[in-house]
Amino acid sequence: MKRILIVDDQPHIAKILTDVLQKTGYETHTAANGQAGIDSARTLKPDLIIMDVMMPIKTGFEATKEIKEDASMKEIPVVFLTAKGQDSDRTTAQELGAAGFITSARPKTVR
Repeated sequence: MKRILIVDDQPHIAKILTDVLQKTGYETHTAANGQAGIDSARTLKPDLIIMDVMMPIKTGFEATKEIKEDASMKEIPVVFLTAKGQDSDRTTAQELGAAGFITSARPKTVR
């Protein structure tokens, strides 16, 4: 079973994603901030991380940078799911090695 880590500080977003993904057969885990996301990724070694951008303690960008710099986690795909849809945010995600960038306005992949 594929394991997905959802990193989002909004409990209702994490719950919706968890419900949808579990119904389609995925194992899900959640983390409520960027640092918790890093810690969970290190322990769980998920097949995918769905990452918010704006979070306390460490932002999604900061967490992704740290994940991608760690040899044991750098191959884990990270997809950003965020309300921040500015071109500069997409560029930052791409520079960090994100596999995708989805906003509530319009989905767009970065590769």
